[in-house]
Amino acid sequence: MRLWRVVLLLNLALSLGLLMGFLAWGRPLGEARRELAELRGQAVAAGVERVFRARGVVRAIVPEINVIVLSHEDIGGFMPPMTMGFRAQDPKLYDGVKVGDVLAFTLRGVPPNVVITELRKEGTL
Repeated sequence: MRLWRVVLLLNLALSLGLLMGFLAWGRPLGEARRELAELRGQAVAAGVERVFRARGVVRAIVPEINVIVLSHEDIGGFMPPMTMGFRAQDPKLYDGVKVGDVLAFTLRGVPPNVVITELRKEGTL
């Protein structure tokens, strides 16, 4: 008769341990969901023209399609650091700019369709 009590207590302890573990695991999940909701609140509103400013290094200039390829820093509220091409609003913007130049640039438009509207050389690598 004592064996069934041992089995019952072990099952109860195991169930209680699993329940406590599940509750502890669910707590960080709730925090992650809150952080995600906050990030979504900071996301760019669709259909609204925005202006972004950042810095980057010129990797290529493709005048045939009016594109400047930049390795850029984080563009807050738009995209993380990466290397990508941006269209220039006016081909005269990249006159005098060469590969390796460090630029401060301004993007304007409705994401993801943005164009470079201003460039300012800050040096060279």
